[in-house]
Amino acid sequence: MSSDETKAAGAIGRRAALAGAGAAATLPLFGRRARAADPIVIGWVGPLSPPGGYAEGTNMKNAAQIALDEINAQGGILGRPVKIVFADTRGQPAEGRTAAERLTQQEGAVACFGEFHSGVALAEMEVFHKYGIPFMACDVWSDKITAMGYPEVFRNAPALSLIDVAIGQWMVAAGFKNVAILSEKNDVGLMGRELIAAELKKGNVAYSFVDADPTLTDFTAQILRFKTASPPFDLFFSNYSEAGAYPMIRQSHDLGFAPTAQCAIYNNGGEAVDPTFWENVGDAGVYLLTENVGLPKNAWNDKTKAFVAKYEGMYKALPSGAVMESYDGAWLLFDAIKKAGGTDGKAIIKALETTDYTGVRGKYSFSTSKDPAWHYHQYLDAPLTILQYTSAKQSQADAPVVWPRKYATVDWLYKKPGS
Repeated sequence: MSSDETKAAGAIGRRAALAGAGAAATLPLFGRRARAADPIVIGWVGPLSPPGGYAEGTNMKNAAQIALDEINAQGGILGRPVKIVFADTRGQPAEGRTAAERLTQQEGAVACFGEFHSGVALAEMEVFHKYGIPFMACDVWSDKITAMGYPEVFRNAPALSLIDVAIGQWMVAAGFKNVAILSEKNDVGLMGRELIAAELKKGNVAYSFVDADPTLTDFTAQILRFKTASPPFDLFFSNYSEAGAYPMIRQSHDLGFAPTAQCAIYNNGGEAVDPTFWENVGDAGVYLLTENVGLPKNAWNDKTKAFVAKYEGMYKALPSGAVMESYDGAWLLFDAIKKAGGTDGKAIIKALETTDYTGVRGKYSFSTSKDPAWHYHQYLDAPLTILQYTSAKQSQADAPVVWPRKYATVDWLYKKPGS
């Protein structure tokens, strides 16, 4: 595998479902009664190796490990140490399902958290629902995850309806007139495209779309089609988070389509805040817009600042929103178990439904409304900002925030190349 292929493999998007089977090895714990000194076991699931998004999965695991070390340094929970068992799902639904079975039935996990791929989370949560095990979904966006209405499932990340509606509203506010949309040909990509289109229709903004296979890596035909269109497009929006996202950005730049003074570029799906972004796209990433699912620096609380300092000191990198979700996911479960006074699943669920825990991403509360269905157990105030890179190798924490305006760090909504 070439170095470029290796980098791209680590960038597979959080939203995709990949096929396969298997799971991390575990050791059986059944057959004996838990003692007061026995650890409270919590499971973590996510991609730690290809073909899944292992780069960000590894960062999320590191954040969970920091949380684990902190809680045990404080004496654990209810006088018992805490143990997190990490399961590598490789971004594959079958492996996620098997991992969930083993975590709950062999490792004795009383709650689980994590994940990076929506399709894998949808497979895992069927297992957690079957056994009544609380599950905190940390970085998966499909509306279906909470819309299923399972009492065990909570999400501390934004849902797709929160993300793409906000993006569409920004497009209208920024004054774009004709938008080219390239989407993944899967449930999440198509749903995202429809949400964006609905907002553009409300704002009387013209658009045209092309759907592409999630495994595609050569977008020359699609980009040239957009480049030669009349009237010309002034925004290229790629609703694309697969391994092809990076070559798409490079190809759009190299073919002279976007970013240019005539056409902006937006990548949706998380790759542009991934640690491997700049080494994969180089100067093609300058002027690109994307979303960040973490709080902007100007809204960090004391916990955020302390965690960022610790994480940066340990790993020489700024934590992304996904990393912060994993850290807070662990602490939300720690806090809920403490408030529940034990490890009973129903008691933990009740504690999460009434939580007022403040983490590195703000103060949490989870909706119990089912209107619309995806609101159920959703963190409706999950932070989301749109940023634009204005220089090469700029960190997401230092990039100008353009939307929503309450978090904006500049007075413009979009900066054209050369302006």
